[in-house]
Amino acid sequence: MGSDVTRAQAVSWFARAVFALSFFVPLHEAVQANETFRLSLPVDCKLGQDCFVQNYVDLDPEPGVLDAICGSAAYDGHKGTDFRVLNTKATANVLAAAPGIVRGARNDMADRLVQTEIDRAGVKGRECGNGVVLVHEDGWETQYCHLQKGSVAVKAGDKIARGQKLGRIGYSGLAAFAHVHLSVRKDGAVVDPFWGRSPSKDILKACTVSEPSQETSLWQNGVGDLLKDASGSLIELGFADGPMSTVDLENGSISSPLADSGALVFFARAINLRKGDRLVLKVQGPEGEFAASTGKPMPRSKAQWVAFSGRKLREKRWPAGTYQGEAVLVRNGKAVSRGTARFVLD
Repeated sequence: MGSDVTRAQAVSWFARAVFALSFFVPLHEAVQANETFRLSLPVDCKLGQDCFVQNYVDLDPEPGVLDAICGSAAYDGHKGTDFRVLNTKATANVLAAAPGIVRGARNDMADRLVQTEIDRAGVKGRECGNGVVLVHEDGWETQYCHLQKGSVAVKAGDKIARGQKLGRIGYSGLAAFAHVHLSVRKDGAVVDPFWGRSPSKDILKACTVSEPSQETSLWQNGVGDLLKDASGSLIELGFADGPMSTVDLENGSISSPLADSGALVFFARAINLRKGDRLVLKVQGPEGEFAASTGKPMPRSKAQWVAFSGRKLREKRWPAGTYQGEAVLVRNGKAVSRGTARFVLD
């Protein structure tokens, strides 16, 4: 059993994140940076634990999708890198990825997940939501979108240090999950921070023979950690009192089982799955094997997928003790990501 968000849906939910700026700062006033432009992590969180990279820049300049490692962790025309938290009840500080000057900011849009075309129409022209644009030396620019309403801590003209707090992760504008969208531009052109170049056919050729490295990228360090999620990752495991959808998980509205709950379910959520991937689940209860699922192969690439396995209550209550679930993301017969979760019933 499972629930998913496809890349096709992602395309319908997200658009280029830009917003009109009422304040401008001449580029020659930008704070002087190092000789080579470098980016630090734009979020104050622990990658792989508190936050994850959901989407990367689409390197394919034509119709089609290709991320930094020639995978599908992007959608057609995506122009930034999306750092997500687990749900709308979680957040983290958004930090300046490089020193610069604030060119413009917005701080008054409500946080609301976009789930319908009506929602989408409601943010037309303001897709970035609450956000900040920083200008840097030599024509570089960074933009931070979908910040939490009321959290933006800077204003146009402010000089900003690397790592300074700009706001907090939210879900304002055209956002289907809580995240910050980081765009990097050079002289107005989008640049992929992992290859240090704009999307082009040359990058398409490069990613077929090698992966981005510290030398090719704009990141100060940690390129390998930033690329892990592109290959598919388990981001959340737990127990609930019944089946759930990705929307339930995005809203953080999962209820833990009680002794007399009508069902007891182990679930696992993964992001950036590829065609043919499987999510294999096994659950052990106080009395031995409780439930299992071998998972059907994914018919196509998916932005995220939640699988679950469990039972309906047939007695007065569930056996007291420890329940342990294990999830494995399998690709071509090999484990790509695995994790476990425990739950204790008194």
